[in-house]
Formats: sequence, structure tokens, C-alpha cells
Amino acid sequence: MFLGERSVFSYCICKRELLECEAVKVRVGEYHVYTNRNTHFEYREDPDVSLFVIGIAACLNGGESALDWLWKHKQSITSIVEAEKFLGGKYVLFIRIKDSYFILGDATCSIPVFYAKCDDGATCSSIGYQIAEEQGLSVDSALLEIREGGDCSRTMPYDYTIWKGIKRLLPNHYLDVNRMCVIRMVNQPVLLSPQSAEQAAEISLPFIKRLAEYYMRKISVACALTSGRDSRAVLSVLGCSKDIPIYTMKHNEFAENTPDIVVPKQIAARVNLDYHQINDVDLTDKDIAEADGLLGEGNYSKRTLMLAHTINKHFGNYAVINGDIIGQVGKCSLHRDIPLCYATPSYFLCKLHNYTKGAKVALRKWLLDIRKTEEKVNSFDLFSIENRMGVWAANENEIYNMVGQYYLNIFNSRSIIYEWTRVDRKERKLSAIHIAIIRSLCPELLEIPFEPAGVCERILKYNGFTYLIASYLKHYFEKIKKR
Repeated sequence: MFLGERSVFSYCICKRELLECEAVKVRVGEYHVYTNRNTHFEYREDPDVSLFVIGIAACLNGGESALDWLWKHKQSITSIVEAEKFLGGKYVLFIRIKDSYFILGDATCSIPVFYAKCDDGATCSSIGYQIAEEQGLSVDSALLEIREGGDCSRTMPYDYTIWKGIKRLLPNHYLDVNRMCVIRMVNQPVLLSPQSAEQAAEISLPFIKRLAEYYMRKISVACALTSGRDSRAVLSVLGCSKDIPIYTMKHNEFAENTPDIVVPKQIAARVNLDYHQINDVDLTDKDIAEADGLLGEGNYSKRTLMLAHTINKHFGNYAVINGDIIGQVGKCSLHRDIPLCYATPSYFLCKLHNYTKGAKVALRKWLLDIRKTEEKVNSFDLFSIENRMGVWAANENEIYNMVGQYYLNIFNSRSIIYEWTRVDRKERKLSAIHIAIIRSLCPELLEIPFEPAGVCERILKYNGFTYLIASYLKHYFEKIKKR
């Protein structure tokens, strides 16, 4: 098992001693937890309970540490799961209660959790390929066909991987290690009354600011800036401080009049911040060989690898703060206000950018899994959280982790995300939550317009039905091109 020499947020949990694994090892009951030397962890135990926090976690509803908060709720896995709702950060929890073991990821599983059943128990790791190598598991042809039926992001549906014996833990689930089964957590067992974007921003902002402040105490942060809404919301929370470098990536296809080049310069000038423009780096043979050795050849997006190396070259000593969650949930970017009756496997297949029957079967299973519970959060939002962020973004995080780049999110907490889902999607699609946050913290950022939308784009996003039709048309055109 290889965890990477410079990786961050890298771990393995198993019963066996990995003699060839150069890592920090801690015994937790019958299991060993291995992390590399760049991965932060905290640990506490008594004869009945062990709590192991891999990564960085903050308690958002008080001044105590995440470990202290969880320790107060150690009576059962149910009480720990409820308490975890008020944590934020980038972490994995490994829990022992007497002779039972459990694993739980953060709100979006931003540190991947792959797991497999072994002869002597379970093996869990942040890197699926390393489990496959250590266990001698071969790629399953039917599962590989599903992955190859998608786009370059290499995203699999539901909890699938390309190895039949390895699964991925999704957000809103925890793993019962003894029974090797996952249990879905219900965030809203009763239908809560809707609230406005302003109310959601007011309730969630104290949590967001505490998480941002926690990160900034741990490490210097940098803010990526584009012409869009997500990065501007992040910048408003970080406080438009001169101590925080802001940057834009100038991709090879960009021109000087590209909005993602023009608008960030205007923002930097308006709030008097130092602004950096960085160019894409070329991947070396060494970069690719490193990724192939750790993640497996073909198991990652080379474009994301290039982005990770570009950021790491310029901001390797910083934690880069991304705005992914507020884009997916805050403005419903994958579904806008499409009526709930169209939340079907066919629609989600469009948004997975996959064209195989196997992927559609997996998405049908995922929907049935939700419908068996009392969950009242709509399946559009759950798709964004569990499949888009829990798989696609987690794959992205896996690459950033591998190159040693801290890649964090100030919205990564269930206490934040599920306040936003109570806002009507008709309001969210207009970026009302973004605007409420920016207006509250740094209103001058609203003086510069967001990226201009073309006529075609405005028509397609005019309402849920036009967006639905556009999504299906794009999917079928792409399917024909792929042939």
C-alpha cells in the first residue's frame, strides 16, 4: 500500500500490518490506521470508545474542538452522526464503539473513502487503486464499460468503482465495518417550511465564517477568482484581505477579453487587492508517472492533474479555497427549477455525462435507496451533493491531495448545506444566496456585474422546462458524437 510521499489527506485502515508501507501507524482496536507524514489526524480513546479524525475538522456551533464535541456525543453511532452535522472541514471519522467499527466522511466526502471486504475484515483507503493493488483485484469489464461510456472526468455512478470488490462511500452515508454495509443518514425526516435566501444566509453565515477562520488559523489561504458568482462569494467571506492572494488561471484557450480575465482584474482594482494571473503548466513524464503509480493509469483526468500542478507550482504553500458547494447547491447549477417529477434516472444520466445502460441502472438503484427512507431533501439536491460533489469533486480532490495541494471549501458542512436546500430553487437559481452573502459581507463586490450570459444561454436557462429540454438535447448530441 503506497500513500504517496508528498500527498495530503492520505490514509489506509486495515487489520493487517503493512510492512512495506512507510507511514504513521496508530492501533485502533483490531485495526491499524495508516497515514502519511503530511496528513493531520487527532485521536482519543477509552476502554469502550475510540474516535479517530483524519484530516482537519472544526466544530461550528461553539468554541470547542471537533474531537471534544464528538466525545460529548460518544454514546452511540446515532448520536455521533447527529453531532457530526455541526462539524465542517475536510475529514474522515473512524469510530470504535466497543467491538463495532464505523467510518463516516465529511458533508461531501471530500476525502474519498473506498472500501473492500477482505479475509480478515475490511480495508478502507483514500485511494481505490491502492486497495485493488494490495488485494490483487482486477478491473471488472462491465464496470469499466460504464466508466468508458462517460466523459473525460472518469466519473462513475452511485457507489460504483471499476473494481467489483471495491465500493465508494457517498455523502449522507456511513459504513458499518463489521457488517460491511452502508447506512443512509436522513437530514430532514420531516418537510421543513421554506425560507428565503436572506434567512438561509443569515443562519449559515456564522458557521461559514467560523470554518473560514479555522482554516486561516491552520494555514495561509489563497482565493481563485473568476467572472462568476461562486468565487466572489468566497472572496467576500475571506474578507477581501490584502494578506490573501487572489489569482486567475489563464488557460491556453483564453484571450485578453475573456470575461474570466477581464472581470477579476476589475474586482481586484475595486477592492484594492494584489492580483495574480497564472498560466497552465505542461505536465511532465514524471508527473504522469507519479499519478499512474498512485492512482492507476487511466483512473484520473489529465486536465485536472494539469490544473492541480499549476496551482501547486504557484500556491503550494497555501490552501486554495474553492466554491464548488455554493455553485452546486447554492444556485442549483445542475437542475435549476426543473419540476421534481423529472428527477429520473434518465435526467441524472444526462448530468453524469454517461451514455451506458449500466450507469442508468445504478442511478435507478440510487433513487430507490432514497425513496426507502424518510428523507425530505429533494433528489435533485441530493444528486448534486452525493454524485456531483461526492464522486466528481471527490475525484478532483484525490488528484489535488496526491500532488500535496491543500484544496478546501468553506461551505463543507451539513449544517450549512441543508439550510440552503430549504430555499426554493426558483430563488436559488438566480444566485440569491450568493447575493445575500456578498451583500452582507462585502457589498462593493456587487458593483461589478457577474459574467455576462449570451442570448442563447439566457433562453435555455429561462425556466425549468427549457433547461430540461436543453439538457436532454445536449446529452443526445454528445452521445452521437461519442459514437
